Amino acid sequence: MDYQKLIKRANELGFSGIEVYETKSRNLSLGVFNGNVDKNEFSNTSNISIRAIFDGKMANFSLENIDEDIDFVLNNLKANALSLTTEEQFVIYPGDKIYPEVRTDVHDFNSFSNLDKIELLKTVEKKIKEADNRIIHVAICRYSEDESSVKIVNSLGLDVKKENSFCYLIVQVVASENNETQSGFELTVKHKISDFNVDEIVTEVVRKTVSMLNAKPVKSKIYPVIIENKTMADLLATFDSVFNAEAAIKKITPLVDKENTQIMSPKITIIDDPLLEEAIFKHPFDDEGVSCYKKMVVEKGIFKTFLHNLKTAKYFNTKSTGNGFKGGNNIGVSGTNLYIEPGTQSKEDLINGTDNGLLLTALEGLHSGVNAISGDFSLKASGYLIEKGEIKRPVTLIVVAGNFFTMMNNIEEIANDLNMGYNGIGSPSIKFTGLTISGE
Repeated sequence: MDYQKLIKRANELGFSGIEVYETKSRNLSLGVFNGNVDKNEFSNTSNISIRAIFDGKMANFSLENIDEDIDFVLNNLKANALSLTTEEQFVIYPGDKIYPEVRTDVHDFNSFSNLDKIELLKTVEKKIKEADNRIIHVAICRYSEDESSVKIVNSLGLDVKKENSFCYLIVQVVASENNETQSGFELTVKHKISDFNVDEIVTEVVRKTVSMLNAKPVKSKIYPVIIENKTMADLLATFDSVFNAEAAIKKITPLVDKENTQIMSPKITIIDDPLLEEAIFKHPFDDEGVSCYKKMVVEKGIFKTFLHNLKTAKYFNTKSTGNGFKGGNNIGVSGTNLYIEPGTQSKEDLINGTDNGLLLTALEGLHSGVNAISGDFSLKASGYLIEKGEIKRPVTLIVVAGNFFTMMNNIEEIANDLNMGYNGIGSPSIKFTGLTISGE
């Protein structure tokens, strides 16, 4: 479809604004089980979402056939607009004068055949099984690669495009000892296949799995607790909606009217950086065409800003923060590379400085055991007991309970091991002065 012809024809038919949002995605997914290929899926898709304003009403139309007749598309948009009864005012964003430059990570997917990728998986599976005689099963061993692009063109002159690519390995391992089994999971995301370090992946997932064998609870009490980086990022992701301006409009965040007030420990700085160099996804613009930039959401414990799209920014009489992203045909608000700023000490330093405490490496029930409005949580947890600065034994069948905002005000130290997840949420390991643990 010629988008400029579409825009010209829309103007002729009386549309006051029109925008095309085009996505392209190519995905390959492979899996092996016991040396045999059990998954081989490939997809290559294109989708176009068009929104247009007619008679002050915004209509949406989606299609997969990029060669669809222009008049057919516009007639459907016009009919959809005329059927609407909303009084809400809509706008098409004209774009910004300057957009940040981001490095496009060049992948090497085409330098490896599918047979090479399958052989990589077979090697990972084989090395895991050989690494420890307590490994009894490799339940999952999969590789996926993804290339995607987003292009936005509208009648006000906006014409921007961004591309992303990444690949990942997923392994899940089962170990057994003394009639007890434990499973471990590892997800490794890279921009290039050649960046995978098979030995590191194998060592980590095997260590993570066998180290939890013979785990048992600890006594119930308040412990100093270190939450490991990936697990802390999972907890932050559960509560990231509190920074969302849509939640502020609906009054379902405790941060309403709290801008420029202290809400966390001065040791905590939370940043939203769509341009983060080491992130898997980098965004020079959001899905409304607004230029993206790095911003402090919480700075030294002080809440600085909600994240906005154009609609929420208009409601609060402010500017969009470039956080408008699509969910279906609707554009909501989402953080992009939202992370807690790391400290200077290592995780090992935090452990060495703990006399009697816990290192939590997994939390369960993050969707059912959390109240994002109040901040309260009660979650199953597992990890390790720390005594006199050393990890003594694995711990399981415990529950950690507390309040997110209370714990974020009771921080002893933040480690330097920031881990950015592929979901765009990151955190270092953090040591809290005390959390309530229910066990024996």
